[in-house]
Amino acid sequence: MVERLVRILNAFDMDHAELTATEVAARADLSLSTAHRLAGDMTTHGLLRRTPQGKFRIGLVLWELAQRSSSYQEFGQQALPFMEAVHVTQRQNTSLAILDPEDRTIIYLERLISQDVPTDLTKVAGRLPVLSTAPGLAILAFSPRHMQERFLSEPWDPVTRNSGLTEEGLRRRLAQARMDGYVHMRGVLVPGSSGTAAPVLGPGGRVLGAISIVSAVDQIDLKVQVPVLLAAARGLSRQMGSQGKFAEPDAF
Repeated sequence: MVERLVRILNAFDMDHAELTATEVAARADLSLSTAHRLAGDMTTHGLLRRTPQGKFRIGLVLWELAQRSSSYQEFGQQALPFMEAVHVTQRQNTSLAILDPEDRTIIYLERLISQDVPTDLTKVAGRLPVLSTAPGLAILAFSPRHMQERFLSEPWDPVTRNSGLTEEGLRRRLAQARMDGYVHMRGVLVPGSSGTAAPVLGPGGRVLGAISIVSAVDQIDLKVQVPVLLAAARGLSRQMGSQGKFAEPDAF
């Protein structure tokens, strides 16, 4: 039962915010009768809600539960003042991401948008591959060695496989990131776009996530951008490290 409920919830995303019962059944790989029955039960309990057109959407109960108890939500709120400092001074899209090691992706918790940069692929609650993103590599560079080896040795996602990146090249990037304290990547996911990210550390130096900016390649000025990004990431790291209750998000 729980697995089927999760499959229904996973049927919804940024591009599929509203679904008919037939669409829910198809995307959740369930029979129409099962999807319709479960979606109805979930609507009764607030996990889903019905639109005036009769379609299903994610319900407010899930949002309410997340707001009440999520350490990720608290992490995002702690990060926002530091992100805003980067966003205001650099006028670039600024994001906070964490690692989901089981899914081999990063997930974006917060995002501040500038109108002066091209559209990038980051979305709040959106996911991107770890190995082909600057925040993913920034987090991985400061993760335990066994975690790095796992990501490098296991089969790569299609985006990374087709990016031109190599294992040797990624190992060099991780080593360089540990020395520099940040990662910079150009044109891996979007031609003409670049990402720069710095890790956020918590109690005991444990990596919690990364703050990143996305800019057009012709707007890159690392001499200006990197010090601001590092100052924000280190400021947030100091704040997180001083508050033991923020030992989460628990990435490992």
